[in-house]
Amino acid sequence: MHVRSLSTPEEFRRYADFAQEVYRSYPHWVPSDVHHLIDLLAGQKEAGPHWQVQPFLVEREDRILATLTAVVDDLYNSHWNERMGHLLFFEALPDADAAVSALFRAACDWLSARGCRAARASFLHGWQLPWTIDAYDVVPTVFHTYNPPYYHSYAKNAGFRTEQGMVQYEIAFTPALATRYREMVGGATASGVVLRPWRFDRLDEDAALFGQLLNETFAGHWGSPPFTMPQMHGMTEGLKDLLIPDFLAFAEVDAAPVGFVFALPDLNQALHRARGTPANAGPAAPAFDAIDRGVLQIVGVQERYRGRGINLALAARSYLAMIDRRYTSASYTIVLDDNWPSRRTAERLGGRVTRNFIMYRRELAP
Repeated sequence: MHVRSLSTPEEFRRYADFAQEVYRSYPHWVPSDVHHLIDLLAGQKEAGPHWQVQPFLVEREDRILATLTAVVDDLYNSHWNERMGHLLFFEALPDADAAVSALFRAACDWLSARGCRAARASFLHGWQLPWTIDAYDVVPTVFHTYNPPYYHSYAKNAGFRTEQGMVQYEIAFTPALATRYREMVGGATASGVVLRPWRFDRLDEDAALFGQLLNETFAGHWGSPPFTMPQMHGMTEGLKDLLIPDFLAFAEVDAAPVGFVFALPDLNQALHRARGTPANAGPAAPAFDAIDRGVLQIVGVQERYRGRGINLALAARSYLAMIDRRYTSASYTIVLDDNWPSRRTAERLGGRVTRNFIMYRRELAP
């Protein structure tokens, strides 16, 4: 058994393909975009000089037992005035405790050598959302990961502790909720707030505005890094063909933007249905037209305009657009356990907690 650091395209491809072996008996898993993952492992996708990336794997007799990627985001650390390293894209076979411990040890040593004083496992905005601790019999929401239950024991045995929890809310649309949403939108517009959809004919401008508002409204949000324009491009123009303009909106007061909502179809519905589709079925195999569930990914309002119902109006407008497309449900994801303003917003929108997530932390020796 030995741990290896990876550096070649062939090694990155082998790393990315390993998930197929881990999840072959998990019917609710949705494969990730392998090409996107390989680009991230290579430090090429949306890369910047502030990121250091090192993938690792541990193997025995040429069989991979586990994979893990260490990331240092200097922009994140500068923003939060800390030296945090991130451990992402972990996958492992069962009954590989010694191998996994060796893998985490090697990745933590790599982070320590680059000045990190702590390691956070399973979460970095823009890279990976955290591990689930329940709902293993449900297809994960788009952008969310899926993991076997035994990953949590692996983390604890490798010296990690629970650092933070998150929740996802689920909303089943009803006529009564639609009426409530129209009232929320009407209340905001009556007070002078203008809600406008994104302009896809000027998407580069609205993507830049989205990035500006996101960084401003989430500047003090736990775990949130400053997002770069290449990352914004990946979330907007990179997903343009899959986004629906009416699901996305800005809020304006006196013609100045003060908030936004970013929502999209739950693409994992279609990707999961297409999981068993033959490879020669072509790119049209996922039935995106059959999606009937939406995902409210992010909503943000400038601090001085909070408490005026703008966040509710933005979310309600997006949900009404989903109802108009005959969607039957949507998520409100993801929310820190102790972010009570956001949690109360989800509850007022008709949501209830249906999934829970966790992040781990380990202090590193100086």
